[in-house]
Order: sequence, then structure tokens, then C-alpha cells
Amino acid sequence: MAARLGRVAILLCLVLVASTGARALSLNDTADLEAFFDGVFAIQQLQYNVPGIAVAVVKDGEVLLAKGYGYADLANKEPVDPVRTLHRAASNTKVLVWTAVMQLVEAGKLDLHKDVNEYLDFKIPAQLHSGVQAPPITLHHLLTHTAGFEDVLTETFVLDKGDLRPLGEYLQVRMPARVALPGTMLAYSNYGSALAGYIVERVSGQPFYEYVEEHIFAPLDMTNSTLRQPLPDNLAPYMSKGYHWSRGRHIAGDFEYAQAYPAGSLTTTALDMAKLMIAHLQLGAYGENRVLAEETAQLMQSQQYTNHPELPGMAYGFIENYVNSYRILEQGGDTGLFHSGLFLIPEEHVGLYVVYNMMNTSGARIELFEAFMNRYFPAQTETQVTPKPIPLGAAPNYVGTYHSTRSNFTMPESIARLVMAYQVDVDDEGYLTISTKGSTSRYGEIAPGLFQKLDSPDKIALAFRDGKVAAIHRAGPHSLIRAPWYLAMPIVVSALLAAIAFMLFTLVVWAVQLVKGSRRKQRFGLPKLVGTLFILGFFSQVVILLRAALDIHPDFQTPRMFLQQSGPLDTLTSMSRVLGGLASIMAVLTLYAWFKRLGTGWMRLHYTCLTLCSVAVTWLMWNFNFL
Repeated sequence: MAARLGRVAILLCLVLVASTGARALSLNDTADLEAFFDGVFAIQQLQYNVPGIAVAVVKDGEVLLAKGYGYADLANKEPVDPVRTLHRAASNTKVLVWTAVMQLVEAGKLDLHKDVNEYLDFKIPAQLHSGVQAPPITLHHLLTHTAGFEDVLTETFVLDKGDLRPLGEYLQVRMPARVALPGTMLAYSNYGSALAGYIVERVSGQPFYEYVEEHIFAPLDMTNSTLRQPLPDNLAPYMSKGYHWSRGRHIAGDFEYAQAYPAGSLTTTALDMAKLMIAHLQLGAYGENRVLAEETAQLMQSQQYTNHPELPGMAYGFIENYVNSYRILEQGGDTGLFHSGLFLIPEEHVGLYVVYNMMNTSGARIELFEAFMNRYFPAQTETQVTPKPIPLGAAPNYVGTYHSTRSNFTMPESIARLVMAYQVDVDDEGYLTISTKGSTSRYGEIAPGLFQKLDSPDKIALAFRDGKVAAIHRAGPHSLIRAPWYLAMPIVVSALLAAIAFMLFTLVVWAVQLVKGSRRKQRFGLPKLVGTLFILGFFSQVVILLRAALDIHPDFQTPRMFLQQSGPLDTLTSMSRVLGGLASIMAVLTLYAWFKRLGTGWMRLHYTCLTLCSVAVTWLMWNFNFL
């Protein structure tokens, strides 16, 4: 209770720090601006146990504020310096990818609407995973996260520099399946971003990191930035530690290696990111230099895709959002230990960049930016539509389990969808509820198929098929799609527990029969042997899966099996094939036992139920792509 009250007090203080009523304060009052960040970060450092924070604010081509808070290295009491303290910027690296692509489009070397296979030394399949023939993927699709790739977590980050593959090899080995037609749905893709970086590499004739150094870092004077892993000797001493919290103290983590490096390997400073923001806010210009022509920059910042005209969508690379009616272009960056956010307000020529060197602080950047907007760009009074409950009788068309389009659907890691699912329901008052990871949001209808979050301007749009909701579109580069009823966690868990209980019962019964002896044991010996092998193999598989799922890397808060080239997932896949073979043999032996009348009727019925359990378990393994 005390912890909850403390959190509430901190949030109330944050609101008080950020609030100024409807009157916007001027960013040019740098004393007020600095005092604002001092207050917010003092609260967030307590709320999130953050050792260090760096922030930069730019306006009209100038850096208004660049400041560090706390420590880059707690052990040595080294303070955060916005000019030289380095951090991992994670997905903010993607801004460099999109900038590089647009430079080559401008130079006539890339075509945004040409099949990407024409630029590659390997082929993206022409069909979806379902076998449906699909239109080609283009750079337009990659830049808007609408290529239709599933998400792949395995090897996005690796544990050691020796595990890093050449970029082209990684892109071939870990190619995700195409699961949606290109240009039809948003699904944020690290793979697609890395693929675009590789295309830059192929067309320019330079490694991607060298291209960026020459064509972006040099003209923007970003002298403290690199994509190289490990860090060059001249930069390594300035790298901030990244921390996680364990048993009441900060634990420093190791350097995080991004395998899909164009999507997440940038190491930089807050001041260098300020220069990048200035260039984009100035439509490609930085002082006397240019990284993009004005027309190209305008194209890059224009909306290129949205799932619904009432929802923000995607520019080329930048994620579109609206806060207090201002159009925002943003990109978040998350490694295990660093969380950063880049926010541009194009119409005001204002940009904000912030980074935290602490795990689980992704929410802090959102709180900061909302507080910043409420203080300096508050909402103007406007007519609000009151969200209404869903019409009576419509609830069954909405209720169900949904999965994010940013999920895996064809590999063993698709099992993660069980714990990442969204449960959609209609509450007693008739409002739509979306629940995930212990939190619930409520929405009311403001137009047919369009809903707004209660007490918030956030909107979602529903897509119907055959009278039922098939997809839920929202702000941000992913949507929710309805899952089959049999892949809901309660159904899967109940089926597995029932199968496990029956298998344990079977082992006990057979053990008793073995001790007591049975006149029919020789005639029923083979079915029992195969059934026992299946049960023991399945239990071994469950143990291996649980141990692998619980072997969490402290820096990434992700099971280690997703951070290595081979391991438990390969073992589980091999075991699943063996179990599938045993289940097939059990099905044949069941028919044989009934045909030959082996054992007693009870024995045959019992074995039939065990076979059904084995078939059900095998079917689940097939559904989660272990077969």
C-alpha cells in the first residue's frame, strides 16, 4: 500500500510540475525550460530508479537546452554529459536508415515503388506463408512498416560480438515469413528496417555504417556517433553504463550487441541527436550543409499510410501521432537497458530527445513528452464528442482474444503470443474494454466503427468481417487481429493441464499394473511402451521449455533462447518431431488394439483417451510451429 501511495504522489507531483492551465509558456524562456526538466526528472529518477538521463530540446535550428542528470557510471560517480556521454539509441537508428534511403531516392539510385528483390542478392518469396501469391514488397512498404512480415525476436540482439553475423547472412538466415499482403496493415518490423539498410549498402557499395558516417554524420557534425560494434577506441571510454534494478540496488549490464544493426546499433549523445533533429526540422538543412533536398524531406515527413482516416499513421520512417492537436513525428528506442524517445513538432520547428540508462523506463519518455506538450503546447478548447456505449446485442461481435500484428506466426517463438494477447470485452455499462498485461482501457463509440478512449483523445477503429470484428486499428505501427478461439490462453492452458493430468494418471495406473503383474501385459506391452515413451518425452519437453522460458537474461528481460543462434528452440523442435511420430504410432496401435481386442475393454478405452491426448498435444505443437 505504501508503494502504491508513493507512486500516486509522484504522479500527482508530475502533473503539478507540468500544468500551467491553457496558457502556453514560451520555449524561449530557457530558465523556465530548464526548471521544468529539473522538476520532472527529479520525480522520474525516484519513480523509475533512474541513474542517469540526458535531454535535448531544439527550436528554429538552435539547441535551446542540452543537459544531463544523474550518473552515467554510478560506481565511479561519473555524471551524464549531454555532449560526450554515449548511450545506445536502439530503434532511433532507424531514422538514419530512412534518411539514407531518401538520399539515394533523391540521387535516382533507388525507387520507392520498385520490387526490393531487384536490389538484393537473395530473394524475398513471392508468396505469403499461406501460399497466396502476393504483390512485391517495395521500399515504400519497408519505410511505412507495411511490408507484411511477421515479427522475429530471435537474434535481433545477441550476447557477444563473436555471435554477430554479416548483415546479409543474418537477413537470409532469419528471414521472417510474409503473413499479410503488403500495404494492407501496419506491423512494426526490425527486419524490414535492417533490410532497407542492407539495400543502402548494396546500392551505395559501402557498408551501411560507413555510408552513414560519410553522408549523415559528417555533414551534421555528429562526431560522437557510431554504428560500429564494439565501439571504436576513441569513443568507448565515454559509454554510459546501462542498469537494471535487483534486490534494492542498481546492477550495471554489458554492452548490447544489435544483430539487425541498421535497425538498432546507434551509439550517440544527446547533443548529436539534437543535430539530427535540427536537420529534419529544417527540411534537410543543417547550417551550410544539406542531407536532403527540401522536397525530399517534405515527402519523407508527409503521411504515407494510415489504417483509418481518423487515426495517425506513418510518414516515411517516422511514426505519426497527435498530441493536443499538434502533429508529432516520433520514434522510440528500446534496448534492454536504454530507453530513448525522439519527438518532432514540425509546424513549430521544435524537437525533443530524451534517453534513460535504466531498464523499464519506456513509459517515462511518454510521461515526459505529454508533460512537455501540456506546458508549452497545451490543447485548445474544442468541441468533444461524447463516447457512447455499444448498442445492445452487439457485444458478441466484439468479444474475443486478439494478437498484435507485430507478432510471430510461423516459428516456435509464436508461443509468446499466449502471454502477449489482448482480451477484448464489453463491460456491464456497454463500453468496449481492451486488457493486456494486467491493464485495461475502456472505449466508447463516437461514430460507426470508431471508438474513443474514455477521458482521453486516443481513438481506435474497428474492421469487420462477416459481421464480427476482425481487426482493431490504433495509433502506432501495429494493429490487433482476432485470434482463433482455440488459441486463447485459457483454452490452451486448460487443454495442456488436462492432458498432463491424464498422462500422470496413466503412469500411475501402469506402474501399479506392472508391480501387481497382469495376464494381458504381454499382449498390450507394445502400446504401453510407445505411450510411456510419448509421456516421458512430452514431460521432458515441458521441463526444457519451462527452464528455457524462465532463463531470463537480466539485461534484456528476455529468455536467453531468443538471443542465440541455436539452443533450446532447436531441441524442442526436434523433440516435437519425435513426439509427432510417436503420436502417429499410438493412433495406429489404438486401431490395432480394438481390431484385435487386446487387453480389456477398459484398457482399450483408456489407451484411446491417451492417444487422443497425444494427438491434441501434437496438434498444439503444430499450431505453435514446433512441428
